[in-house]
Amino acid sequence: MIEIYQRDAAGEVRKVVDCDIALTQMGLVWIDLDDPTEAEEVQVEAALGIDVLTPAERSAVEDSARFYEEQGALYLTVTLLGKRDDGPFRAGAVTFILTRTGTLVTVRTISPRAFAIGRGRASARVAQAAGGGDVMMALLDACVERIADLLQENAAAANAVSMEIFDETAARGADMRATLRTLGRLGTLSALSHDSLATLQRAATYAALGDPGAYGLDRERLQALRRDTEQLERAIEAFQTHLTFLQEAMLGLVGATQNNTLRAISVATIAFAPATLIASVFGMNFEAMHWFQTSWGPAVAFAMMVAAPAALLAVARWRRWF
Repeated sequence: MIEIYQRDAAGEVRKVVDCDIALTQMGLVWIDLDDPTEAEEVQVEAALGIDVLTPAERSAVEDSARFYEEQGALYLTVTLLGKRDDGPFRAGAVTFILTRTGTLVTVRTISPRAFAIGRGRASARVAQAAGGGDVMMALLDACVERIADLLQENAAAANAVSMEIFDETAARGADMRATLRTLGRLGTLSALSHDSLATLQRAATYAALGDPGAYGLDRERLQALRRDTEQLERAIEAFQTHLTFLQEAMLGLVGATQNNTLRAISVATIAFAPATLIASVFGMNFEAMHWFQTSWGPAVAFAMMVAAPAALLAVARWRRWF
């Protein structure tokens, strides 16, 4: 799908209806390629004289393939968080191609909230953007803000899990498997956020090193973006440490609960093993053991079956085995 945003007569950046006609006109500010077809890629390449990266090129991990200048355009490929339909968050490569004429081209297969113009935070900033550089900065700033929001939401969820783990009353009725899944989901999302911030930081650093003004970028805004990503990276690293602590604490409590169960089973074994042994002895059918058949034999057997476990339990209690 292709969406094009062009500056209108009032100076605002607005979405155009007929993309085919818009590609032949001047004043293009932003061309958004969402999971584009090969025909759409070729159409944009012919209109702007740039090379639209293929999915294999966008998935490259080395910086030299992610951040570079070619044919008078700046290429920045970053990893962003987004959704497709109502599924879970996932990370995907998003390429920003900024030309010296002030046109921004984005190529993506995920749907970050910042790109939802009309609903996302970048909406107002995009409408008042002076060019493609301002649009790119508005989108990147909105993505960083979204990650900060996710970190706050995850921190609140982790605090709720902490109450389930360490509050004795809540822990009794808690489903530890559900708690483990929650911790795993939070850990996965924080790891994806950390990877996204790392690529955003490298992209901002690379763009600021060259001549950002040639592409309508402000070096101070790029440096501010880099500082924001660094701070969020440190916050996410601390959050991941907290998640690891919660997971280890929960597994430790699960182990302690299992130990208590095994201890109770051991106590039951201590209580019933001597009685079973005595009953087995009294059940032996030997003529030489005729006193088992006396009238007082059953009383002695029952007394021994009670006394032996009681003595063993007393010794265990004295030795603090339970």
